[in-house]
Formats: sequence, structure tokens, C-alpha cells
Amino acid sequence: MQTDVTEKKSQRKYLYLIGALVLVFAAWSAFWYTSYTKTQDLVSKLMDKEVNGVRLLSCADQTLGGYPFRLVLTCSSYEINDPRSGWQARGGPLRTLWQVYAPNLAVIEAENRLDLEHSLSGESFSMVAELMRGSVRFSPSDFITRASFEAEKPVLSSNNPQLAQWLDDVSAEELALHLRPNPDNSDDLDLALSATDLSANRLPVVSGEIAFTAVDGLSPAIRTQGNPARAWLTQSGQIAGIDSRLEIGQKTLKLGGDISFDAIGLANGVLKLRILNLPATEATSNFTLTAKKDGLNGPLTAMQLMGKPVKDGDLIGSEVKVTLDKGKIKTGFLTLGSIPPLQM
Repeated sequence: MQTDVTEKKSQRKYLYLIGALVLVFAAWSAFWYTSYTKTQDLVSKLMDKEVNGVRLLSCADQTLGGYPFRLVLTCSSYEINDPRSGWQARGGPLRTLWQVYAPNLAVIEAENRLDLEHSLSGESFSMVAELMRGSVRFSPSDFITRASFEAEKPVLSSNNPQLAQWLDDVSAEELALHLRPNPDNSDDLDLALSATDLSANRLPVVSGEIAFTAVDGLSPAIRTQGNPARAWLTQSGQIAGIDSRLEIGQKTLKLGGDISFDAIGLANGVLKLRILNLPATEATSNFTLTAKKDGLNGPLTAMQLMGKPVKDGDLIGSEVKVTLDKGKIKTGFLTLGSIPPLQM
């Protein structure tokens, strides 16, 4: 008799447990479906949005799914238009996903190719990569608070003659770009760019990173303009807090300072460049110099002789002052070249 009572209690416990699991499953499914419905409405509104009769976003063969833990939007191809600035972006297969419990963070993956075109100037930029990945974080007001972009084995090209003569096809093992509002001043935009084995037509292989702040890059007076990049150039044009570390052949370069661009996009400013070597006790003696990796070794060594000796951690070398005057690059009495006008 006692055994029967115990078995019935045990069976009821299992039934309660199964019932609780069913309720949790049903509640989660309802929550996911509610999120799905809201996201579908938002996506539809975004896809239907037009400016001057031009649709801003398009997604071919659009699907939305991802049950039970994610929301996944897929497109066989996509196109982004900004008729106010004239820029257009298009690419191949794209997948965007959100965690249901974190709808303010979207992760984007794209394959094959990304093309940027400017209808007013005719300029175009293209990137072909094994994989392109990005992430975007939104605030409650739907304003982007953080964004990043990464590409594996990208190859970049442009029809801009000023860039093409120097860069031709640019390739890298990895390329990454990160953007966020400056934590001390939300009107300023922080940018960080990093690359591994970045190579170009006339430049040696470079690895490293550069970070800086675009002053007033996110101010309402600028980001609400039809062409925010152009508005920033004409109203601010200031880049502050440059912090760069580059590895070129056997040398390490560290660059710091501020730059400002004038109304026609010419750079002006004073930078400090540290050209550093490994200590003699750690330098590699059995390496082969190549033009692709060490093509700037001679000029950089000559610049080292013009600077003041410095020690930077375990590295030793010299520091030189680099002046930018209306795009011309000078150090001491030498003119190193020029930077073409920044056009947006």
C-alpha cells in the first residue's frame, strides 16, 4: 500500500515537471513569435522607406527565421542607397542575426563582393573577400552606438586615379574597422583600423593598427546632413589623438599627433614619428631582405639619423617631427611626398 502511494507521488512529480517544461516552451515560443512579428514589421518598414522616390534598402529573396533562439534575416543579394549623398552599396549573399534577448545587437555576415559607387562623381570602390563580417549596436532611439567591420583575405580596388596610382589592388590577410562615440564626448567619433599583411602596388607589406578621433563626427549638426562626411570635412575636418603602430619589415613605426583638413581637403598638422628597431641582442641576423617587405628600410634608416634617439620599451630608435602643410609631407628639410585632397 505504501509503495503504491509513493509511486503515485513520483508520477505526479514527473507530470508536474513535464507540465512546467511545456509551459516554459509555450511561453518562450510566444516570446520568440512576438519578437519575430515586431522584427518583420520593422524590416518591412525599412525596406519600404524611400527618399525622392528611391528605395533606400532592398533585399532579394528575403527570409526571416531563426527559431528558437535567434532571429535571422537572409538575402541572396542586397543594395543600400543614399540618394542625398549619391552613394550606393551592393553585395552578394547576406545574413543578419539577432539574439532574441539582445535585439539591439545585430551581427552581419556577407560573402563574395562589396561594391561602393558614387553616382555624382563616378567613383567606385570594390572589395572581394572570403568572408565579410560586421556588428551594429543600437540605442533605444535606434541610433547606432557602435559598429565594426572585419574581412578575411580582402582585395580592394578603386577607379579613383589618385588612389589607383599608389594603391592599385590592395590586399590583406585580415582587415578590421571599429567605430564608436567617444566616451568623453559623444559628439566625437572614435575610429580604429587594423590590418595584417596589408600590401599594395607601390607600398611594402604593413601590419598594425591606427586609432584616432574625428572631432564632431557625430554632432547632430553634421550627422543629420544629406552628406555627413562632406559636412564633417567642411565644418570640422579635425582628427585628434592619432595613435598608430605599424610593422614594416624589420622596423616598427609609432605615429602620434593631430591633423586638420581645410575646406578643399588638404591635410595640415604636426606629427611625431618614432622609427624603432629591436635591440641588437634580439635582432635577427639570418633574414633575407625583400623589396615587398623591406622596400622602405633605406629611407626609414635615413630618417632615423635625422631624429633624436629614443627608447620605447624594448625597442630603440629615434623620433622625428613630420609636418603636413597643405598636403605636403615634410621632415626637416626633406619633402617626402604629398597626400591627395580628401574628397567626400
